[in-house]
Amino acid sequence: MKTDPKLVGKNIRFFRRSRNWTLLQLASKIGIREGPLGRIERGINLPSASVLYQLSNVLKISIDALFASELCQTSGESSIEEDIISPTPPKSLLNACQDIMAAFHALEDICKAQKYAYLPLSIPFTPTYPGMEQLAVRVRRYLGIGDSVVFDNFELFENFGLRIILFPFTRGAKEINSISFYEPGFHNAFFFLNSKKNPEKQLFSLVYELGKILISNQLTLQSQSLFSSQEENSEDKRPINAKRAANRFAATFLIPETAVRTTVSQLGITEQGWSWGLLLRIKHRFGVSTQAFLYRLDELNLISKQLKSQFDTLIQEFYDSTNYQEPDSTRRCLTPNGRFFDLLLTAENMEHTNEEVKEIKQLQKRLKIIHK
Repeated sequence: MKTDPKLVGKNIRFFRRSRNWTLLQLASKIGIREGPLGRIERGINLPSASVLYQLSNVLKISIDALFASELCQTSGESSIEEDIISPTPPKSLLNACQDIMAAFHALEDICKAQKYAYLPLSIPFTPTYPGMEQLAVRVRRYLGIGDSVVFDNFELFENFGLRIILFPFTRGAKEINSISFYEPGFHNAFFFLNSKKNPEKQLFSLVYELGKILISNQLTLQSQSLFSSQEENSEDKRPINAKRAANRFAATFLIPETAVRTTVSQLGITEQGWSWGLLLRIKHRFGVSTQAFLYRLDELNLISKQLKSQFDTLIQEFYDSTNYQEPDSTRRCLTPNGRFFDLLLTAENMEHTNEEVKEIKQLQKRLKIIHK
């Protein structure tokens, strides 16, 4: 089978960018000049056997990876590691995410944009339910939002350098809400959200994925399970595990205890004083699903068990009859793919980037990455 120089060049460029190396840096590492390496990356020339060997050695990848038509992940110190909580997504979704990550790296290089996140993604925590709540409080403080309710969490996360992409997941992954990848080389992450889900689900999935990355990074450092046994003296009798820990982190982050208690106190709502309309009205303020808000009220002992059970039944009946739409529709407006399109529009106005930007725009249209 004939080797495609453009494919090889594209792969080399991806691996180089994933390590945050310039063309000159990689050329110096493998012992050739910048010009010849640039022609290889553009697909004009194929690398010689000696150059292939040096690329494999320096990038810490197999030579086969340089010829691969599908790249599911990179290797070495800057590898993109799939988190450890969700089952492995289908290959079609992984390939789509890989293409988007490559495009994002290209745009960041073209625009000379910051690749590192301003939010630390490795934070020690106590592996208990209260520990996850404390972790959520710490992250909110890092973001400078305290106990306030945030209007657009997408914009907030992107302002701290995190990469968020919404697109309709492939047919075999339509039931998957989200997937995330941590990039240790940049201390940053990619968050991919299924645009077919409602904004409440997208928002919870985003913070849930952040929780998973924080947990995964600590699991890596500990080299053992953090959640090996049920915590003692916990009001939640279920043994904590990574999934439940990430859920508690997300709920606490999006529905801070102080904010909820302040609202309930100001309105004088008792444990028996909740109505269906009031539940919907207040949950809209936090931008979460009715079910997530109901469970948070229960965790904080702000609603009676009887009312919680009644509302839970109503919610489940509504979800079953509407294929998981939100009661009382959706009021939260989120800005999808803001950073991606900011970079794309900036790159369009720069010289000597037409060919690569054109390829990225074709990818954007093929994967239906939209911006409202």
